[in-house]
Amino acid sequence: MSTNSRVHFTKEMTELNEEILRMGILVEEAIKKSIDALRDQNEILAQEVIKEDDRINELELELFDKISILLATEQPVATDLRQLTGAIRIVSDLERAGDYAVHIAEGALRLSEEKYITQLKQIPETAAIARQMLKDALTAFVNNDTELAREVASRDEILDKSHKKLLKKMLKYMNKDDDADVDQATNLIFLARFIERLGDHITNVCEWVIYTKTGKHIEL
Repeated sequence: MSTNSRVHFTKEMTELNEEILRMGILVEEAIKKSIDALRDQNEILAQEVIKEDDRINELELELFDKISILLATEQPVATDLRQLTGAIRIVSDLERAGDYAVHIAEGALRLSEEKYITQLKQIPETAAIARQMLKDALTAFVNNDTELAREVASRDEILDKSHKKLLKKMLKYMNKDDDADVDQATNLIFLARFIERLGDHITNVCEWVIYTKTGKHIEL
């Protein structure tokens, strides 16, 4: 690349990263709202999450278009190419995380008029960990910080353990004769699973942060 081309590409990458960060913030907000809707049995907030997912999906397509143009016009090599490849995958994982926020909101709607069979504490607490993971993964992305990326990914084990703990607890309700308890326990199991999957996609983001900087595919 010539000096002018390098300056232009750097500017374009800065703008791209800022837009990816904005998308990540929208996803984090969607997760928070969906969990608040579940905890407070707030149908309006749940509907808001579902409606606002359209903007996250639009951003995904806009970012894909921007990355495609950069690939076609800038002819990036080495680190530049890894940045764009990593950006594509990170955008995809953020969009999937947004989908899980929608799934949680839909679960909140299903349970909005039911009395909870257990204190709804573990799911919001686990979701709060996932949200912080996402925030820190985005920080690692912006700063190209591989050490932070590794540390964030290590927290996924907490989400896995929480999911198994809640599953074991809900299975006790599913062994009862009360169909309503069984149905709700099943719904809560799925919601816990969605949060566990959030952790997987955030871990993927961390892996792509490492790939962007090192060129190595590391499974965290």
